[in-house]
Amino acid sequence: MILRRIYDAALAQAAYLVGCPATREAIIIDPACDIDRYLAVAAEENLRIVAVAETHVHADFVSGVCGFLAHHPVTAFVSAEGPAQEWTTKATLAAGARIESVRAGAVFRVGSLEFHARHTPGHTRESLCFELARPGSQTRLLFSGDFLFAGDVGRPDLGAFATDGLSLKQAVEQLQASLASIDDLPAETQVLPGHGAGSACGKSICNLPATTIGIERVINRAMRAQAAGGDFEGAVLDGNAAPPPYFARVKRLNERGGRGFDTLPEVHALSPERFAEICQKPEFTVIDTRPWNDYLDTRLPYSISAPFERSFGPTVANYLEEDDRIAIIAEAAKVPEIVRVLLRVGVAPEAIEGFVEPRVVSALATGTFATVGVDEISPVRAHELVERGEATVLDVRTCAEFAAGHLPNAAHIPYTHLRARVDELDRSRPVVCYCRSGNRSARAAAFLARSGFTALNMRGGYWPYAGRGYRVES
Repeated sequence: MILRRIYDAALAQAAYLVGCPATREAIIIDPACDIDRYLAVAAEENLRIVAVAETHVHADFVSGVCGFLAHHPVTAFVSAEGPAQEWTTKATLAAGARIESVRAGAVFRVGSLEFHARHTPGHTRESLCFELARPGSQTRLLFSGDFLFAGDVGRPDLGAFATDGLSLKQAVEQLQASLASIDDLPAETQVLPGHGAGSACGKSICNLPATTIGIERVINRAMRAQAAGGDFEGAVLDGNAAPPPYFARVKRLNERGGRGFDTLPEVHALSPERFAEICQKPEFTVIDTRPWNDYLDTRLPYSISAPFERSFGPTVANYLEEDDRIAIIAEAAKVPEIVRVLLRVGVAPEAIEGFVEPRVVSALATGTFATVGVDEISPVRAHELVERGEATVLDVRTCAEFAAGHLPNAAHIPYTHLRARVDELDRSRPVVCYCRSGNRSARAAAFLARSGFTALNMRGGYWPYAGRGYRVES
């Protein structure tokens, strides 16, 4: 058997290529929309992709199953558990492509490889795991999707949040029953999950590419609670942050079939004149990937600060409106990978107007742009404003960070939820934003400025403030 884990660090998401060495046929499990990546890996292994499979309807990234069906003669194995997936009757199919509905207990083959489907609802109603016996060995593989992670389980509140007609209580009960249903698996069963550490689909996923059932029975709090009859609801719900707002939008897109790109859409460079024009139009959002200090030097009225790092995709997805058109400030060499990440989090290719390099922005006269109020202030200055009650203080960290200590009377909105909750803030007062180090709050301040606030970013974050002995609350 040939096995390749194809990992997207930007979203902490794993897809898997599994190939039969005898027939050179392969399947991709849980592909994202930029399907050329998987075709390239298959070519490296001298394999032909004949099938794709999806463990569940994803909320954090756009599925590529429809892309494979539209462009390649593959069989798509799609869950028939849970609500009917109406897109399967309307999908555009390439010659030779077909869709096969899969229920619990179903068996399908790729070459000599035999996959067995297990229904494991809880994270979503339609969730499937695919079990595969390693040829010539007693070892089994479990492609667990978002049901079971290393050290964690798929959050049941995400399914309840993004799915009509499913209560949180029902999702928790389904997840508990699903964990009980894998009690028959041997301890040495290797678990290949759909996400790694950093994904919002779990709350405490370990930084391991794979795990085993035996390891999880020891380290996984939810599995231990299920086995021992403990507080299962507390094990899976306590400490969860609010679901990222963009999840609901991507979930709806995937319920309609998602998107797929056989080749990456080309994004063209914008002329300085066109970019200057775009910067004055509220229907455009400028995604500025430059460092924060460069952003401050040339502040654009309809821009968001989003350096191209690990959290780039969720940050942008949570700040964009669904019908926003966008322009990108980035080095030309980075644009293709930036575009990949944007497509995966639900940005439509036609919404991307183009890009300019940072040097173009720097060369344009500052007076070309209407600047907006984003300034950095020191913890000392922030303390003065807090003591005088002259500003709204906004903590944009996680729930756990906020509970451990925060500035007096601080409002709490995690930075990725700011677009959805911005109307909770008073637009007539300056807003002092802070986080742990100043990075997340910089993005929040930039977004607030774009929305018409006078926004101030507290340099250095919470600890320089608390470390000076200023009063904090918990």
